[in-house]
Amino acid sequence: MPKDLTPQKILSMLMRHIKLIILIGALMTLIAYGYSSFFITPVYSASSLIMVQNYNEYYSSTQPTTSYNSNNGGRIESGNISASSTIAKNCVILFTNSPDMTSLMSDASVTVEQVEDQNFIRFNASSANPQVAANVANQLAEQAPKTFASLYGKDRGRVDTISSATAPTAPVSPNINQNTLIGLAIGLIIGILLAFFLEIIDTTLKPGDDLAKLYGLPVFAEIVDFEKEG
Repeated sequence: MPKDLTPQKILSMLMRHIKLIILIGALMTLIAYGYSSFFITPVYSASSLIMVQNYNEYYSSTQPTTSYNSNNGGRIESGNISASSTIAKNCVILFTNSPDMTSLMSDASVTVEQVEDQNFIRFNASSANPQVAANVANQLAEQAPKTFASLYGKDRGRVDTISSATAPTAPVSPNINQNTLIGLAIGLIIGILLAFFLEIIDTTLKPGDDLAKLYGLPVFAEIVDFEKEG
């Protein structure tokens, strides 16, 4: 391979091995597609959403202004919403470690997360069985009020289910299209590297090589290939 590589020479080198590069790229694409489609177990994910409210926020949002004596006119104050968000943050830890909740997580992989620092908590359940994922997410949402009451009591606030989980129709992983594209990219990279390697170990002179630059000697004559030149 010439030491003074130029973009034109690199392109010419790649074109000499274009069939090899395409072949390896296609092979890696098929391998990635086949592995993702037939050897990786699909995983389905379902989620349920609950809302945590402290007593003041819940009371203000449900009672008419004439039914109780309040200086704020029945409006929900920002402090109450902030308090609910703080309770929700604590509930994430509570629900993650409560034996009553963890016993429901054995059939699926579960994450419990607070939604954007608000007073909403989402239960995400993942399983190879879509119905199991939905069932676990819903069971956690149903158990949450009982677990909340056991720690905080009924006078501290309440937990309500905002949305229930439904059985997903499509898996969240593997991403077959993404894995196939990754396989194609890896195949092309391997093909290009192999092309460079073949050029390095190839000591023959190519028609485009400049002998004078390679060896520092003048060229006095060339033998013409009459078959190629006609």
